[in-house]
Amino acid sequence: MYKYPEKVLCAKCRSLQSYDFHTERSTRVWNGIRCDFNKRYAVCRKCGERVTVPGLEDHNEEEFDVRFRTENDYILIEEIKDIMCKYDVEKRPLSRVLGLGEHTIENYLNGQLPNKRYSDMLKRVLASYTYMRNALEENRDRINDHAADKIKHKLDFYDAVNSHNSPIETVALYVLNSRYEITNMSLQKLLYYIEAFCQILLDIRIFSSRCEAWTYGPVYPEIYDKFKAFGREQICVDKIDLTNEIGEDCRKVIDYVLSLFGIYNGVTLKDLSHAEDPWKNAHEGYGNRERCEEVITHQAITDYFTKVNKKFDLRTESGVKEYISSLGVI
Repeated sequence: MYKYPEKVLCAKCRSLQSYDFHTERSTRVWNGIRCDFNKRYAVCRKCGERVTVPGLEDHNEEEFDVRFRTENDYILIEEIKDIMCKYDVEKRPLSRVLGLGEHTIENYLNGQLPNKRYSDMLKRVLASYTYMRNALEENRDRINDHAADKIKHKLDFYDAVNSHNSPIETVALYVLNSRYEITNMSLQKLLYYIEAFCQILLDIRIFSSRCEAWTYGPVYPEIYDKFKAFGREQICVDKIDLTNEIGEDCRKVIDYVLSLFGIYNGVTLKDLSHAEDPWKNAHEGYGNRERCEEVITHQAITDYFTKVNKKFDLRTESGVKEYISSLGVI
């Protein structure tokens, strides 16, 4: 967020004056490509003449840069920083491991526009850790052991979080590949609701994994442990096409649950689950901060949501929304 001075010198008024921001459509050509964008300017509140505000042109340059790159599918400077963070690598080692000139990444961070080929390569590096692994194998001799070990440590971590060797891991990755911002807290509750709706709408128990009544709602410990390194932040995984690994009927139910529950954050989903019998009964007798590992059984989920379905008809969006409203949380 830019901070501008409250008053600036107005050449016409010959004194410090307050000002207002306005926007005008501007056109620029970069790399032979025309781009229109909204450029901000300031006018003196007293006389209406344009005034110069320190930092405003820098802001306009950044706005143009983002607009141009987004419209023309070039990697953003912030995305290059995300690459460095994702793989715990500095500018020069990143340049070397990608087979670029030593100062290339530094130049890109300073505003130089990559050619389309390199921009697309950087996008693949950000999107796929396997692409980065291939780059490391190919250019391992160009970086020192310390840099290589840091990158490898990150690659091993992404191997673990992107693995899916059980139904619940596969569904978890499917959820994380959705358009919703998912934290570990919200992921646990979404898996719980997916289990419940698969039982009610498909008459199947999609997970055999243990679900426990933790302080903050239903939790599948194996999935919680897998993603706990992300803390309270959004869980980021590589994009994986899992459509052939989850049956069509199940995918439809998962998408249905996400459309109705994925819009809420983890705290709200926790509050919803706290208002429901499966968690309340399993957590009964435990204090608000007391550790609880009691199991929320499949039968408890079945019994409760069968009653809910009879009353609200969970097959319909309106029924689900009415049910959520009835819990008195939102």
